[in-house]
Amino acid sequence: YKDNGDGTISDLNTGLMWSKAVDKAKLSLDDAKAVAAKMNLAGYDDWRVPNIKELYSLIDFRGYTGSGFGNMMSSIPSNAVPFINTDYFDFEYGDITSGERYIDAQWLSSTKYVSTTMAGDETLFGVNFADGRIKGYGYRRPGSFRDGKKFFVRYVRGKKYSKNVFVNNGDGTVT
Repeated sequence: YKDNGDGTISDLNTGLMWSKAVDKAKLSLDDAKAVAAKMNLAGYDDWRVPNIKELYSLIDFRGYTGSGFGNMMSSIPSNAVPFINTDYFDFEYGDITSGERYIDAQWLSSTKYVSTTMAGDETLFGVNFADGRIKGYGYRRPGSFRDGKKFFVRYVRGKKYSKNVFVNNGDGTVT
C-alpha cells in the first residue's frame, strides 16, 4: 500500500485507490451509493461502493478475533487484531456502548447475492474486518420492510475487477 497523504490509500497490487478514513455512522447500501455519487476526495469524484472482490482484497489474514470471544457485548479483547492493515486504513469495531457486539464490524459491498436468504430477504455480500469473514447479510434490518441494514463503508475508485466467466463443461464440472 501507499499512503498518498490526502486521505487516500493506493493498493500497489490491484491499482485501486481507497478512502482511508471510516465514518462511525453506518450506512445502508442506498445511502452509501448516494454519498459516493457526491463524494470528492483528493480531487477525485469517481468514488463508488466496492464490489465484494475489491473489498475482500483488503483482508489481512494475520488478524485475530481475540480471546474472550464469548463476551462480545462488554469489551474488545486486548489481543484482538483487525483483519485489515491498520498501518494504512482506519478501522472501527462494533459500538458496544450502543448494544452492538464488537465483532459487528461489517463492511458494505455493492455485490448482491443472486438469490435470497433467510425468509426470502434480499442479501448482499460484505466483509467483517473484526472476525475475518466474508458473508451474506440481509439487505434489510431483520423485521423491517423499509429500513436498510447499515454497515461501515470504505469507498474505492479505479478499474473494477472483472466478472467471473464460468463455463459448464457438460460433465458436471465448471471451469
